[in-house]
Amino acid sequence: MGGGCGQVPDLLEFSLTLRLGDFVLNAAEKIPLTGITALSGPSGSGKTTLLRAIAGLEPTVEGHVYFAGERWSGLDAGSRKIGYVFQDARLFPHLDVTENLRYGAVRRGVGPDRVDAIVKALDLRPLLRRMPTTLSGGEMQRVALGRALASGPRILLMDEPLAGLDQARKAGLMPYISRAVSEFGVPALYVSHSVEELAFLADRILRIRDGELDGWSETAPRLVGQVVQVRGNCLELAIGGVSVQVKGRGRPGETWALLLGNEYLVSTNPPGKSNAALSLQARVIEAVGENGHYVVDVEGQRVTLPWKDDERRVLPEHTALWLSIPRVLARPV
Repeated sequence: MGGGCGQVPDLLEFSLTLRLGDFVLNAAEKIPLTGITALSGPSGSGKTTLLRAIAGLEPTVEGHVYFAGERWSGLDAGSRKIGYVFQDARLFPHLDVTENLRYGAVRRGVGPDRVDAIVKALDLRPLLRRMPTTLSGGEMQRVALGRALASGPRILLMDEPLAGLDQARKAGLMPYISRAVSEFGVPALYVSHSVEELAFLADRILRIRDGELDGWSETAPRLVGQVVQVRGNCLELAIGGVSVQVKGRGRPGETWALLLGNEYLVSTNPPGKSNAALSLQARVIEAVGENGHYVVDVEGQRVTLPWKDDERRVLPEHTALWLSIPRVLARPV
């Protein structure tokens, strides 16, 4: 991937048209090949169809796809080196977890060291001798993600991989997805309409409606920090001059994002004693009432916060604020 001084990020560029009965997909965009790009929209809007067209799984699609300047149009799905994770895991039922993982690696000539790294990153070692029929839904999707990564993909395409899971299993699997993208440096195009998934995973959100792209949405606000200490599954994250304890598996020096989510509270008065997991002091840099947001400085970082329903007022610059966060969530970036 491109990374020279002043060089723009590599892009996934496409302009595609596809007719399936009465449904027409007509989509063109340029997407940075970094992190997780979420594709969001209502059911039937064309999310899965667009993903399949990019993957080369729709033979009647017209138009072009370029990956980092390389023309993919006319190539079959296998030649595009894509890792595809479906809503249903689609593991091979006659192969155990180890054999499922090795299938993707052997098919593309990927060495065993990568498989070992994937097993460690996704905590798959306890599952290696199990058959797919003995796995829970979350375990199956973890193995499916591992199999996709083991094939050495240039990009992950993930089609609502958490749709069939309950909230607890979703919460348990989302950090693995984030870690996989971060640790292996593989960009992902992630289909979902779940607000929770988008808030936790997305680095950017592209909307689609009725077969046409509908522009970009802001991601949930977040702060970036560095892991300074690890104690089991608990990390100490340094954000400016503030130290925060978060759950997760990481290593000192890694960059993580503290997710503010959509449940934070903003006050112009010190919060005092509260049930908040964390309170951070901030300062207004810019307030734009007509656009419904204001920009604040939090520990030296600029964060854009949307107006809350009861905050339809313009706060003067330099106004002191306090952000109260009910629960602390973080993910590697």
